[in-house]
Amino acid sequence: MLLALALSGCNNYEMFRLAGYEQASFSNDADIIFVIDNSSSMTDEAEDLALNFQVFVDQLTSTDGGALPQGTVSDAVDAYILYTSQRGRFIDYNMGITTTSVEDPGSTPPGLAGELVEASSPDDVDLKTGQVIDPSFPDVAASFSANLLCEATCWQSSTIPSDPGFTCGDDPEQITLQYLDCVCGFEEWEGNCGSGDEEHLEAAFLAMCRSVEDPPDECFEGTPLTAGDVLTNPTILREDSTVLFVIVTDEGDGSRRLGQGDYDATPYLELLDLFGKTYRFAVIGPNYDADAGTLTCNSGGATTWGAERLQQVAAETGGFYNSIAQEGAGGDCENSDFAAHLEDLGDLLNQLLVKFPLQSVPDVETLLVYVDGVEIPLAGESDIDEDGVVTCDCWSYDASENAVEFHGTAVPDYNQDVQIYYKPLEGMPRTLPF
Repeated sequence: MLLALALSGCNNYEMFRLAGYEQASFSNDADIIFVIDNSSSMTDEAEDLALNFQVFVDQLTSTDGGALPQGTVSDAVDAYILYTSQRGRFIDYNMGITTTSVEDPGSTPPGLAGELVEASSPDDVDLKTGQVIDPSFPDVAASFSANLLCEATCWQSSTIPSDPGFTCGDDPEQITLQYLDCVCGFEEWEGNCGSGDEEHLEAAFLAMCRSVEDPPDECFEGTPLTAGDVLTNPTILREDSTVLFVIVTDEGDGSRRLGQGDYDATPYLELLDLFGKTYRFAVIGPNYDADAGTLTCNSGGATTWGAERLQQVAAETGGFYNSIAQEGAGGDCENSDFAAHLEDLGDLLNQLLVKFPLQSVPDVETLLVYVDGVEIPLAGESDIDEDGVVTCDCWSYDASENAVEFHGTAVPDYNQDVQIYYKPLEGMPRTLPF
């Protein structure tokens, strides 16, 4: 019935269902796979990520969002307002880390070919660890940092500062030899240097291959994976979840299924489509200006075509691309603000609950939006206040993100069916639902 309404006056190739949100329900589950560049040029950046990770965790597990108030009528009203206005704080997340190394560089570092890493803390350190970190962990940020620093970072002991007065259990202001010994075990953090051939997109694909019971045949074509690697990332993916790949690197992508000089990463998007999951890419990568074709603060020796691949997957999946380095006030290059990157990551997760990215640019006048079979109205000019805030129970189109955004009580509840139909201005999606 709905399809007949949506397609009246148009043929099947003019109207199509929203691509990328193929699941029938609206879920608050986010499965986050960090793809970390563990080559020798990335030590400082890994340290910044670890020291600032609490910023990200705070957005998902704040005291405001940890539990809903309950009891009185007033509590119920407060709970409703919090639930509808700050839904991102109720995201049920899984997090894991793999690396950009697909082939063994000779030292067999952890995180090869999409496998999620797991730190082994010393017996006297009270820290829960695992391949997959979720909100049940007593200290999510510390558990993530242990996986990152102990298993997915290339350390050279001669360059790490020493702090003999450091006491295990203290919060570090910088990463020192003593802190690493506390968290990882005495000198257990040494090495772990990955390949200089960073394959970000291949690693993301192989992480998915390891996470499902029946991987596509492509998982074993020209890769190190064998049948024994099936379900070696057994608990990262959940039904109806959104998968968020977070790539942190100072290098461009060099994945094996694309030729050198090839800017187009579409083959990897098509590979990831095989899993039938909603997914996005957030990239903290080389400082590349695609319009000018220039790379600045290029400490990792990134190529323009490798950086452009990462920008493409971020743009086409509704994620973001931030530069990992920038010129400072004195003209010298420095790491960009990882706290700001992690805030952006938290914002992106919040948006997953109210924004649905479209795969093609629509003729906005043809957009039809339904939730559980009920048509949702489009916001009108009178529904937008002087600050640009939409005040109706409706939807609007965000051209900057090419997404349908829900507002007010029109925001779908979890497990509601969302259907969006439209006529594309030009081009077709990668796949059609009919």
